[in-house]
Amino acid sequence: MNLRQIEIFRAVMLSGGVSDAARTLNVTQPGISRAVKHLEQQLGVRLFQRLKGRLLPTEEARQLFERIQLVYQGVQTVQAFAQSLGDGAHSTVRVVCGPSMSLEVVPRVIAKQLEHTPLARFELEILPSVALVDALVMGHADVGVGAAVIEHPLLRIQRIGHMRMVCIAPRRYGLGDKSSVRMHDISALPFIAFDAHTTQGHLVAQALAKATPPVSPVATVRFARTACSLAEAGVGVALVDELTAANVASDTVDIVPMEPQLRIPVFVASPLNRPVSTLSERFLADTEQVFKASIAAYTARSQQAQ
Repeated sequence: MNLRQIEIFRAVMLSGGVSDAARTLNVTQPGISRAVKHLEQQLGVRLFQRLKGRLLPTEEARQLFERIQLVYQGVQTVQAFAQSLGDGAHSTVRVVCGPSMSLEVVPRVIAKQLEHTPLARFELEILPSVALVDALVMGHADVGVGAAVIEHPLLRIQRIGHMRMVCIAPRRYGLGDKSSVRMHDISALPFIAFDAHTTQGHLVAQALAKATPPVSPVATVRFARTACSLAEAGVGVALVDELTAANVASDTVDIVPMEPQLRIPVFVASPLNRPVSTLSERFLADTEQVFKASIAAYTARSQQAQ
């Protein structure tokens, strides 16, 4: 049986007659009759008994119809599955991101994705840059978002902008009265530094090397949010990225721009050795859009505050 014969046979079985089957398939009644007769000759069995203009299915026809229905149910299942792919019903995006990106940008991207594909699922893990790269290369993640200068032959890396470093300081130091802060303004104050192996630590270390008098940190951290918490507790001043600072809701600290500016590049990445899903592609595109909007909003707030 070919697909056309299956279609005609099924139409006759469902409608119970040649006339209704012909209307269903938009063909002539003689065409249906010839097709049924040819099918019976081809199979070597009688499929229908003719009785007063109607076709009564034989036992062989009923058995054949049951198997054809199983095929149609399978096709309908495939069609439903194919349709659901566009809704993200069977898609999971494994995301790895740096701590600064996890505070605002990535949550907003996931929320935006779920507005359009509510059945999609996301797995989110927060990692430092080196571990983030390893997760992508080893196939443990589909997309990555971070703040660092990275290169890797197995990754597709796109820089989407940069974040500026700002000074966060307990208010008792009076730095909030300044439009910007230079290293000499904070060199004599208790300082919260970053681990030298981090991107922010490398940038801050370069700036500290030019400070007079030399800066001796009172605490060293790995993550900007930790530095902010220490500053809020009155431990000292820190230089952190502007998006982390923007998520500090405290009246105990001042957040002031740095001069000259220190900038941290922000990137999105995905593996080169395997295809990127449609949902992952949308995630990467939305990340760039949300990140730029977040930076623009923070810049506008900072200018209004000044």
